[in-house]
Amino acid sequence: MNFLSLIASVALFAVLPVQANEKAKLATTMEATLDIMYLDVYKDYTSAQRQDAVRAIVEDQYDLEVLIRRAMARNWSLLTAGEQMQVRNLIDQLIIKSFVEGMAGKDRPILDCGAVIEVTSKRIEVPVVISFPSGKTFNVLYRLGLLKTGWQIYDIVAEDISLVSNYRQQFDDHFRKENGAQLIEKLEKLLKQEELDVTTIIL
Repeated sequence: MNFLSLIASVALFAVLPVQANEKAKLATTMEATLDIMYLDVYKDYTSAQRQDAVRAIVEDQYDLEVLIRRAMARNWSLLTAGEQMQVRNLIDQLIIKSFVEGMAGKDRPILDCGAVIEVTSKRIEVPVVISFPSGKTFNVLYRLGLLKTGWQIYDIVAEDISLVSNYRQQFDDHFRKENGAQLIEKLEKLLKQEELDVTTIIL
């Protein structure tokens, strides 16, 4: 898996008691998505079936719209309500597809969730080390905020690269010359690509 695909892939995956529970929830969710890729019970699943199963797990625990809206920032308001729904759905699919296709054929990594960092009473960070049997390791920092819907992931930093900042620059560049309909068209074309690199989703 190349590094840029990893950033998107991990997109699929607090020191009070509640915060500790959030660390466990994050770890459980990440392991559950890996189970879809590696357990024998799923060995006959097609790529599409794996994507559906992984998406169900992730969306049952986290609202990915929080991450998407933060990445789009002011550009979100440039979309109609219908376009917002389409963009959210397409980016969800892109992230999940990148994870499933990126992990295919790879040995299962080991996840090590570190101690929770309390930034404020409503913001925490969970550092995770992802170790592959090949010897490669990646450091990922999950940033969560306390919203009305509970603790939600609002950014993921992989090897010091912020997913939100990376996406935001691309969205800003897109909306300087193009609109929501053209963004949707680009996202739909990307979903049809066989080798998907979600970190370049609007280029």
